[in-house]
Amino acid sequence: MNGRAPIAVVALALVVAVLGGRFVVRTVQTARLGDARDFAILYTGAYLYRAGASFYDPGMDRVEGVNRNAALIAEARRLGALHAHEGLVHIHAFSYPPFAVLPFLPFTALDWRSAVAAWMTLSLALVAAAFVGVVRAARLGVVAALTLAALFLVSEPLENSMGLGQINQLVLALLALFVWALASGRPGLGGTALGVATALRFHPALFIAWLAWRCEWRACAIASLTALACTALATATIGWAASVEYITRVAPQYGYAALPGQLGNLSLPGWIVATGHGLLSSVSLGAWRLVGMVAALAALAAALSVLRPSGPVAPARRTVELGFVALVLLLITPNTTINHLVFTLLPLAVLVDATLRDGSSARAAALAVALVLIGAVDDYYQHPRLTAGPAVLLAGIKTYGLVILAALMVPLVRRPALCAEHHASMASASHEYARGTAR
Repeated sequence: MNGRAPIAVVALALVVAVLGGRFVVRTVQTARLGDARDFAILYTGAYLYRAGASFYDPGMDRVEGVNRNAALIAEARRLGALHAHEGLVHIHAFSYPPFAVLPFLPFTALDWRSAVAAWMTLSLALVAAAFVGVVRAARLGVVAALTLAALFLVSEPLENSMGLGQINQLVLALLALFVWALASGRPGLGGTALGVATALRFHPALFIAWLAWRCEWRACAIASLTALACTALATATIGWAASVEYITRVAPQYGYAALPGQLGNLSLPGWIVATGHGLLSSVSLGAWRLVGMVAALAALAAALSVLRPSGPVAPARRTVELGFVALVLLLITPNTTINHLVFTLLPLAVLVDATLRDGSSARAAALAVALVLIGAVDDYYQHPRLTAGPAVLLAGIKTYGLVILAALMVPLVRRPALCAEHHASMASASHEYARGTAR
């Protein structure tokens, strides 16, 4: 042994260093010149909250992107947070629970461009923390960790989420902390992180349901109470009216795939609405929405059958199951978009590790296809020519990628249970053999 690292590890480290440098440079460029469209509404919303005005825009035309909240437009224009494309000058709608505005209040001490730079810097730290948390939770070796880093750094979901200045970086870091804490026997810390993530975006509540399914009662209770406490804090500070407006007018707009030909929606319901409407426009949009909702429920039922039986599982299986749940969440949530696919980081970690360990060429090929569909193909799938006819099938490539990843996770989710049963049966057989020998 000469103590030198294997050449493959050195090569991978160099590749990751180059990709990481490129990623940081692109982030700096976004901070200096980009419009950070999603951060713009969080930043402007924080200003509106301070001014005592509503930051919600429930009357916004989601097809044309036309704002109806005059105070929102006026404040965004004053701050310089408006952005223009295709002749339209507007700002994205605030689609998060009221609690989501609170973490962004400190940014109102800065001017717009300085605030963008500060958020981008923090986002880099959050992405790094999320990656470390996932690597530790999945117990990846050096080669698997470097491979995952290279794949993640070049993926379109990460670039899209960072370019928009999304809140996803914060939610991803909290979910990674939750997974790591649960895997390392810290249910209190994990439950707290999950509760805050759920208060920021409702979708992580599916992980709370998983905790109940697996009888992880302490983490489940802490996550639920934390989410409720954060919501109560938002209600007390921002006001009851904002909570009512979110629950009754804003959230329902995102409760189903609402737009005909909604190519940016990568969920299973979104794919059904876009594809169904594109192939059979004579069928009403409401009918396709119903089919999408039924398909989402069927996918959830199938996931439950994969996770059966309920009850506690071995610690080694928790991370694998949580990766599977993350994919199910992306598939059944009716408004999954490209930036949400950063949450595939955990299942990718599990799949990369399993593929490198067992050297399965079939899994490697399927994983490669999914990675190309999800992470390597740009947004051509939103081209207007893909809204009708057989060509609409090409608009669903990232949904296909999610389905492939979920299918690859199923045998890994089942494997630990089978291994546990095998070891139990082997132990029982050894015990019986020992007893027979003693006689």
